[in-house]
Amino acid sequence: MLSRIRKIASLFPELWRMVVFYLPGAIGYDLRRRYWKTRLRHLGEGVIIEPGVLFQGPEHIWIGDHTWIDRGVILLAGIDTSGREKIVLENPRFEGEPGVIHIGEFVHIAPHCIISGISAGVYISDRCNVAAGSKIYAFSHHYQSRKDPRNREIYFGPMVAEDEQCLILGPVQLGRNTGVALNAVILPGVFIPEDCFVSIGSVVSRREYRGNTIIGGNPAESGRNRYTVDE
Repeated sequence: MLSRIRKIASLFPELWRMVVFYLPGAIGYDLRRRYWKTRLRHLGEGVIIEPGVLFQGPEHIWIGDHTWIDRGVILLAGIDTSGREKIVLENPRFEGEPGVIHIGEFVHIAPHCIISGISAGVYISDRCNVAAGSKIYAFSHHYQSRKDPRNREIYFGPMVAEDEQCLILGPVQLGRNTGVALNAVILPGVFIPEDCFVSIGSVVSRREYRGNTIIGGNPAESGRNRYTVDE
């Protein structure tokens, strides 16, 4: 009987977290704010955290005032300490910290976005918007070893031995007032200047982008001025 009671009692923390993470309405918003206020690196005033948001490495996540983290968003932060091979891409204009996801003020991260900032870092400046289904990867698996690409077999995934994996990482930064449209993908090492707009479904890799432009395509390129009037 005692072991059964202990087993039931051990479920309470998990049940409590489930309530906090998924409860809708005003009570759920308040519970999530109180819960994450003590666990995130910083949680600003007026932040909205919807049900179903996942924070991995919350102590490495910074969220500014009046920002909205929408349903099903996944934020992955922290430092990878494994012995896996890593390809590191430099980003000299990056303003953040390794492994830290910084989300500024008046930002919306829309439903089902994934932001992976592990080991590299992601810096999203003020007044940006990342639309539904978009992905920002400062850290991911790579398909090929750089040390010995011809003779070293690499598997694209985390479920094999560490010496059979290769990772690629590079800090990502979105400048102030950057809009990222539906289902866009931003890859490691990217710097996007302020006032840009990334078009629907674009794949943004390490290229030079001009400020105040429409960025689109695969691979994405800077196009016309953002504020040119459409004919």
